[in-house]
Amino acid sequence: MSIALPKPVGVAIVDDQQLFLDGISALLNACPELEVVAAAMSGAQALSLFEQRCPEIVLLDLSMPERDGMEVLNDLKAHFPEIKVIMLTVHDDLPSIQECLRRGAMGYVLKINGKDELLHAILEVAGGRKYLDPKVLDTLIGHEKPPAGAGQKPLSGSDSGLLSMREKEVLQLISEGKTSEDIARQLFLSVNTIDTHRKNIISKLNARNITDAVRMALQKGLI
Repeated sequence: MSIALPKPVGVAIVDDQQLFLDGISALLNACPELEVVAAAMSGAQALSLFEQRCPEIVLLDLSMPERDGMEVLNDLKAHFPEIKVIMLTVHDDLPSIQECLRRGAMGYVLKINGKDELLHAILEVAGGRKYLDPKVLDTLIGHEKPPAGAGQKPLSGSDSGLLSMREKEVLQLISEGKTSEDIARQLFLSVNTIDTHRKNIISKLNARNITDAVRMALQKGLI
């Protein structure tokens, strides 16, 4: 009796550079868990191709002709809401990162990363988890650095229920790059209360700092 193998994750690439499309397509097709089902050089071409075969994951550049990546992201979410979008770009500025996440991107990966980071991002997002590469996380959370020599305790399965709903809400907003002042205004709380939540989150997750707390929460699907 034959055993059915898991179906590869269908991936599409949207980028206006043909050489980049060819290179990433070859890279991903060499991974047995993935299959490139479409490659487009514009948002309009992507929408047309996806009508024929809808991918599970889309790698989307920000610098696009006619309509930029954020506009294309809007189009994709409107026409194919089930698609999970990972921004794959050179843009590492805070406003671009925040706006893409606000518009529904599930991941944000910089092109300076190696293939292992990209493959990991795709598989994480395919599993329903958000993924931000380490540099993006540092940009979002203000380049916080762990103390020298500090160790990190792993997050165990029993830790998943440690955070209260309010703490998860605060951590979600922190992951979007919002400051304590921003969060306080949005949740109608004092800045001191938000800072207390930050400290409690770090302590409960055994994290080194808030950056590690966000990374661990993303990996475990807590936010």
